[in-house]
Amino acid sequence: MELPMDISTALFSPETAIDPHPLLARLRGAAAVHRLERYEWWAVTRYADVAKILRRPDLFSSDTGLDRLRPPHIDERTWRELDRMRGPSMFNSDPPEHTRLRKLVSAAFTPRAMTQLEGRVQQIASRLIAAILQHETFDVVEDLAIPLPVTVIAEMLGVDPARGADFKRWSDDLIALSRLARERRGSANESVRLVASRREFYAHMQAMIAARRESPRDDLISQLVRAESEEGALTAEEVLGMVLLLLVAGNETTTNLIATGTHLLLEHPDALAELRADPGLVPNFIEEVLRYDGPATMLFRRTTAEVEVAGTQIAAGEVVVLLLGAANRDPAQFPEPDRFDIHRDTRGHLGFGQGIHFCVGAPLSRLEGRIAFTELIRRLPAFARVDARPAWNDHSSLRGLRSLPLRFARRAA
Repeated sequence: MELPMDISTALFSPETAIDPHPLLARLRGAAAVHRLERYEWWAVTRYADVAKILRRPDLFSSDTGLDRLRPPHIDERTWRELDRMRGPSMFNSDPPEHTRLRKLVSAAFTPRAMTQLEGRVQQIASRLIAAILQHETFDVVEDLAIPLPVTVIAEMLGVDPARGADFKRWSDDLIALSRLARERRGSANESVRLVASRREFYAHMQAMIAARRESPRDDLISQLVRAESEEGALTAEEVLGMVLLLLVAGNETTTNLIATGTHLLLEHPDALAELRADPGLVPNFIEEVLRYDGPATMLFRRTTAEVEVAGTQIAAGEVVVLLLGAANRDPAQFPEPDRFDIHRDTRGHLGFGQGIHFCVGAPLSRLEGRIAFTELIRRLPAFARVDARPAWNDHSSLRGLRSLPLRFARRAA
């Protein structure tokens, strides 16, 4: 199976971001581990190895140091300023710090908490669907996939839902800035814009945190501020880092899940017909979306000691790229992996990760996805694409659509 001359460039190219699975299949078929020479990283392709690494935080640290790399076109002084705005995060921490941070927010995502939240998510989704029905065309990304999770996480955090567009922009820009540093690319103009966005977000969140110290409310930011006041619980920097993580994770995953899931229904009309006939299949459909074309295509780890992965020796301190998109389509784990099957046994898929870093917000994402697709199937008449080609984001590690314009079939003529 022929591979590109430069795997590093191919893996992080815009073309692969648009359609990663052909290259991922070739990499997985050729070897379990590949050397990415340009970055001096190692890429792991197969399910058993990726799952094992995710379950060994002692050997594969989440503190990769990649978030501290300075992006091109940003001077050292500015980058030190931005780094102070980032705050510690459980996403890139290890036990015992990770354990402490996760414990402080996990109560917000328990089954009981989701049951209490379900009615509000239903109200928001119903309102968005009602607005969609007033128009001849709609964009499932702009009209449903973005506003539903952004509104929900904004309300949970206690921020003004009217600023949802700002929070989505800040979230996207935070991710873009990290990508520029990690992949060592980007223009001077883009860097200037992203720096301004980070400063704007930081100033807004600092003001919100200060306001909650003065007048606590029944929201997540107040909960985190209360934890800050307890000795050994949270520092002021950790409050900011936690809010930043919840903002990004609280909308990005679900936005991509809803948009990609809708795209896959259009690609597989038989599945859409089955869901219309039996909405009880929606939860398993969501798990198959997460496996087949999930929101996260890769994760990064750093070795804490010399280790062997599938016969390859990797020294301590090396960056390992876990190709979730390749692992989730490994035929050794999922028979006929390139077939989209809403009846499939998807247990063990890596759409939300695995191990101690399993996505803390997974219950919320599943709740929002279930309600969004149930409403979409129940209330919207048949719909079709406006554009033949889906508009995918140019992002190597997060899989999502920029837009998905649709029109109701009865008005297609």
